[in-house]
Amino acid sequence: MADMLGHAYRHAYAVGAFGVVTLDFLEAIIKAAENFRAPVILNLAESHFGYYDFDLLAPAAVAAARRASVPVAIHLDHGQSLESAERAIRSGFSGVMVDCSDRLFEDNLRLTREVVALAHAGGVTVEGELGYVPGGEGENAENLSQEFEYTSHAEAKVFVARSRVDCLAVSIGTRHGRMKGAPKLDYARLAKINEAVGMPLVIHGGSGLSDEQFRKLIANGVAKINYYTALSDLAVRHIRDNPSIGDNGYMALKRSIREAVSAEVERCIRLWGSGGRAAEVLEQCRAAVEVQA
Repeated sequence: MADMLGHAYRHAYAVGAFGVVTLDFLEAIIKAAENFRAPVILNLAESHFGYYDFDLLAPAAVAAARRASVPVAIHLDHGQSLESAERAIRSGFSGVMVDCSDRLFEDNLRLTREVVALAHAGGVTVEGELGYVPGGEGENAENLSQEFEYTSHAEAKVFVARSRVDCLAVSIGTRHGRMKGAPKLDYARLAKINEAVGMPLVIHGGSGLSDEQFRKLIANGVAKINYYTALSDLAVRHIRDNPSIGDNGYMALKRSIREAVSAEVERCIRLWGSGGRAAEVLEQCRAAVEVQA
């Protein structure tokens, strides 16, 4: 995943990290990426593990990535412990993130360094997070009353140097879950962070942003955009707006959901500039290392 994001960072585009919660989402994301010859990241968030069996879905994601004709990374999103990271690595993931962003700087740094030591030993990418992005990670996430803790460019420089993470998630005004009102993003802060760290930056809470906001984020160093809530809401809305599809049976309904999700992923790929990049990314990416269970 580090190679993939490094290419995106150097060439000023962003790779979509799309949330996977079912086989329908998995198939839709891969289909969209292959249709547009785009690199893609499959995000499996630990906050969603209560909704599906990780030991069933994770191998399916690995199988889909292996047989895909485009570069696919599999990423543990918002892992809750070092044990979670180890589980993901042994399952074949190529990226992990253990979320320590709600801790004091030194605690975040210490725990992230432990994740880096574990992951880098197996050639696995580590995403760190500095600053706090409010909102909820769960299926019914809403933008609640949590306050932002914006990322400091000075702290980011120290954090990256001492932790040795491969990419950094930052807080500059986005929220997890559903947006309430128009988000106000601090592009000046983002530009300072980008100048300070010189590495791929990550935006959590991509749902609800405008096309112009995405373009400005990418212009200021964002190379990975997490995107799930909009896909979830789209699937629910599609079912509600097309009740007659269910008259043709469950499989017809599932197929229509896959098509709707795939269309939205394709829209993001076009907007974020990753379309048509598959071949050049494949030339520059190392294969994931097999880690024995």
